Amino acid sequence: MFEALIANYGILAVIAGVAIETVVVPIPSPLILMAAGFLLITAEKFSQAFLHSFGISLVAGIAQTIGSYIVYGVAFFGGKPLIDRYEKLHGVSWKEIETFRSKFERGRREELTLFLLRAIPVMPLSVISGVCGIIKMDFKKFTLATFLGTIPRNMFLSLLGWQLAGAYGSLALWINHAETVLTICLAVLIAGYVLAHKFKDLIQKVFF
Repeated sequence: MFEALIANYGILAVIAGVAIETVVVPIPSPLILMAAGFLLITAEKFSQAFLHSFGISLVAGIAQTIGSYIVYGVAFFGGKPLIDRYEKLHGVSWKEIETFRSKFERGRREELTLFLLRAIPVMPLSVISGVCGIIKMDFKKFTLATFLGTIPRNMFLSLLGWQLAGAYGSLALWINHAETVLTICLAVLIAGYVLAHKFKDLIQKVFF
């Protein structure tokens, strides 16, 4: 399916695919970018393939950054009301979120952390956007770190698709499965933190 779309519409199909995938739609972005590398990079030498990959990654990165604004915006404006409304249920106050944000903002840690997370091929892009929105990360910093971080990620995947040729499909699906597993693990960790925070007094009494 993705191969047919990219073969027919070229980079436009890549732009649409990665932008939609960034908004929590279950389209495997590794498959899109690796297919783009296979179909759109026609160079034989690595130096030429590298330049083609950079062009694809640059355009895809713009689309991914724009797509990430939707999840970021929903979390940015909806995060605080939800946290305040259900504070008794989850036990996390907005004041604690602000404390975490102030520590995270020291130096340039937040930008570097976001850049590195975006660059990892198996890291779920939408989850990261949501967290950045909840903690109200500065929009300009979010945009810059997101865009720059997606470039090496996209280049790695597209060059991998070019190098593997027709054998890229199984690896792309494996990477996508790894991303799904990581998403579940992150959700479990967040849920575990919330529960531990809510019942910390009880835990201290029982174990300490």
